Amino acid sequence: MLPPLQTLDTIYADISRFPGEDGAGFFNVLAFRGVFFGSPFAQSDRYQWFDTFTEWKRFRAEGLEVAKQHSKDGDEKTYYVKRNCYGQSQTDRSTKLLSKYWNQRLLWNAKFNKPTKPTITEVYRWLTKRVSENGDKTLFRNIGSLSALLICGDLIEADILSMPTAHEWGGLIYALRMGANDAMEMLGLIRKKASKEEVSKAFASLDLALQQELTEEELGVVGHCIRMAVTSLNSSLYSFKKHNYLNIYKLQSIYNSYTCFATLKI
Repeated sequence: MLPPLQTLDTIYADISRFPGEDGAGFFNVLAFRGVFFGSPFAQSDRYQWFDTFTEWKRFRAEGLEVAKQHSKDGDEKTYYVKRNCYGQSQTDRSTKLLSKYWNQRLLWNAKFNKPTKPTITEVYRWLTKRVSENGDKTLFRNIGSLSALLICGDLIEADILSMPTAHEWGGLIYALRMGANDAMEMLGLIRKKASKEEVSKAFASLDLALQQELTEEELGVVGHCIRMAVTSLNSSLYSFKKHNYLNIYKLQSIYNSYTCFATLKI
């Protein structure tokens, strides 16, 4: 089940608070994608922005009984965490990560405190930076390739990052190497083991085709072009593969149903 649309609005109610001199804004972004996303808490009207870690601890303590009541099994932990929110169960997904995220809250300022906005590629690579010798751990615990891409989508929605070109989105699809890449192979848009440039050009062509095929009314309904929807491509374009959508009009239909980030807010 997708969280309600007001969740992102809660996080980004005041864009000037990101990242904030104290880094609280960046902490809330990490907390949403790395811990709370998909949970009963994230889907409730109790979801809120935390200005300090002490505020979070007080909120949790005061809401203990509420959390138990709203959790299906009476376990307070499952109120705040849904480990399979992205499909496969994430064993590291826990409220214990919040203290780590709080300690890392100033890293955004240290990295991107510049007059110009960073690019989505720069932010994505930074969020997925490997810090262990065997490469199994990222800089931010439980923030992998998909959640990093979703964070980038959140920051674009909040106008903190600029909308990238379709060509750049294609490069990120290549880097992610998940459902979207497989679906593009199925559609015949790319060959197996296509290069980054081939994937980028193919996605740019798909974007252009959809822009030409969709009516102005349809574009008005979806709100954003497919470049915004790439944050959900690992489910949406995979649907092309699952349902064998080879016709451009069926492509339009599933695009309207699944890939509008403005509607899904995944």
